[in-house]
Amino acid sequence: MKPEYRWLSEYDRPNYWSDFSPIYFQTLPFIFGFYFNLNDNKLRKFLRKQKGKTLDLGCGNGRFLFYANIGVDFSREMLKRAKRTGKDVVLASILNLPFKEKSFDMAFMADTSIIIKPKERKEAYIEGKRVTKRFYDFLAEDRTFLPFTLSIFLGMPLPVRFTAYIALFLAFIVDRFRKLVLTRGDSVN
Repeated sequence: MKPEYRWLSEYDRPNYWSDFSPIYFQTLPFIFGFYFNLNDNKLRKFLRKQKGKTLDLGCGNGRFLFYANIGVDFSREMLKRAKRTGKDVVLASILNLPFKEKSFDMAFMADTSIIIKPKERKEAYIEGKRVTKRFYDFLAEDRTFLPFTLSIFLGMPLPVRFTAYIALFLAFIVDRFRKLVLTRGDSVN
């Protein structure tokens, strides 16, 4: 079962991500950052096995840019941080990529489609597939059970920190045995 994400109207504004960029990793509690990084290893392992010219769509601050040749994002501030990886980055919208058809062997989005308006996601997938031979979309739930366990506690009158740490503990048990889920990708039309 997948959690339902509430899409925010600010998500599609580059300025939102420019303001968000400098504070995100400073405000995330260490244990949650460590946990997400641990589960990101599943995705890193998958990306490491990929061959050819690769495109990171919605590269943000460059978290997975090590596994790509080029990163694309629509936030200047996020791209400033991504440039620190030494990889090439391009300021562009995923809905209108400045690349020729099939100019990449593989493209991926990691935690990116959640910020695209639900009505425009299919457009983004079509555009991603236009520029690449293989296209993958990964969300947090593809790597960790935490969003689902957190969704169980929504609406319960419990303290937020208590809820978060209980959900983290429960997700940890499941995530240690769970493989990376490819719920999106080449099957996306």
